[in-house]
Amino acid sequence: MKKILIYIFVLFILSSCMKNPEYKSYTAELKIDFGDDVPSEYQEGAKVVLNNLNKSYSVEALTTPEGIVNFTGVEPGFYSATITHSFSANGCNVYINGLKNLDIFSSIIDTIPIVVSKTNAFIIKEYYYSGCLTPAGKQYLSDQYIEIYNNSETTQYVDGLSIVEHESYGIGENYWTFLPDDIVVKMIWTIPGNGEEHPVGPGQSIILARDAINHKDDPNGNPLCPVNLGDADFEFYVYTASNADIDSPTSPNLIEDLFTFRGTDVCFHVKGGSAIALVSIPGGTNEEERKEFINNNLIAKNNSGGSSTRYYCKIPVDNVLDAVEVVFDEPHAIYKRLPIELDAGYTYNEFGARSAKCLRRKVKEVIDGRTVYQDTNNSSEDFFKGVEPKPKIYE
Repeated sequence: MKKILIYIFVLFILSSCMKNPEYKSYTAELKIDFGDDVPSEYQEGAKVVLNNLNKSYSVEALTTPEGIVNFTGVEPGFYSATITHSFSANGCNVYINGLKNLDIFSSIIDTIPIVVSKTNAFIIKEYYYSGCLTPAGKQYLSDQYIEIYNNSETTQYVDGLSIVEHESYGIGENYWTFLPDDIVVKMIWTIPGNGEEHPVGPGQSIILARDAINHKDDPNGNPLCPVNLGDADFEFYVYTASNADIDSPTSPNLIEDLFTFRGTDVCFHVKGGSAIALVSIPGGTNEEERKEFINNNLIAKNNSGGSSTRYYCKIPVDNVLDAVEVVFDEPHAIYKRLPIELDAGYTYNEFGARSAKCLRRKVKEVIDGRTVYQDTNNSSEDFFKGVEPKPKIYE
């Protein structure tokens, strides 16, 4: 017994002398390159967030009057630095965004460029792609939808606007970086109408549903589904000879303008690989002109095996009304596809596939009963990362 007590005592002495392991920390001095776009009096107070891409945590700081932030005690690793800022000048709201990936394995001094962003009346309010599980534990994806919201104070028309999906799932480097002024898409679905058929009032929205049914109680649905899309405004309907996709009689069909990987139904990636955008394609409501533009802007890419070629469409950044950079998770944020003037950040559903959770935009304010959603063109700031889907509920 005495020997055991001596052994324990020796271990206690040794452990008390041991130091906790330490990692070498560094400093990161970041200068924001405001250029001539931002007057000097507005360069103080911009928020800079340093995201550790390996461990999924972040720290933040505000710029000095000289547009500088200093981070100390930074552990080595791979980071992204995002800048968000806004101010009002000459009666206009100005939004500033910036993004740069940083490898911090020593103390660094670096400069981050910014872009001045524009906002539009229509925004993507909710994006539900995760799907859910059936009582038998099987995957159910027919309830996917996108909600488009009129964030302005006047009635707007959605006729001729298109929802598009980026060509890449964001699991590797963006192949299309040689086209900095375009986004390249593999799917284009357009809202029908002559220009004044489909008004959306201020503070109102429309639903684009994969299948426009009441998923909770329809025989083809799932009682565990979180949404009823029976009153969806439009539906993604894929015509095939087998009629594999159910055509809801209650919702008009979107126009299929491009579907590179055409199957029996539209399906967004349940893990979040589908980055989407709302665009105004030249030609708009004129189907012939719109499709002529698409045909004239097709671009080829060999598949991974190199044995065949597929065609996609490039769309100018200036024609994008709103975009959401959706990634699988924090480590995949390095594979960003959308240029920062469209989305300076990224977002994802932190609960993962089949979680029955969606991405929903944050509320900025309520003006005379009308909900105004936050739109800084930075999805890292603008969206909740996995909440209950609430189509056409404005809160």
